[in-house]
Amino acid sequence: MNEEETIEAYAVTDSNIIYRISYFWGIPIIIVFGWLKNKYVSIFSVEHDAHRLVVLYYGICPVVRNDRLRIAGSIEYGGNIGINGKVMIAYKIENLSTGDTYEKV
Repeated sequence: MNEEETIEAYAVTDSNIIYRISYFWGIPIIIVFGWLKNKYVSIFSVEHDAHRLVVLYYGICPVVRNDRLRIAGSIEYGGNIGINGKVMIAYKIENLSTGDTYEKV
């Protein structure tokens, strides 16, 4: 299931912003020379269709509880990432409470 959808909802939780390593490129010659590719991931939940929906945004998106949001993305099953139920992978988040817009380019 991969539905493109735009929803308006209130944030139920503050966003957690996680800094994670996505992959490493290097050459092992006695000492390893290389570099890390890093990503920020923002995770929070919203109330949608009388259920909580987990939202993942690959980037920095500060959200505070009770912010009114317009979120565009795809809704998927969260089994691949260890979440039971549906998850929204967002590519655009508009915070209608503050006027900020976060969009993955």
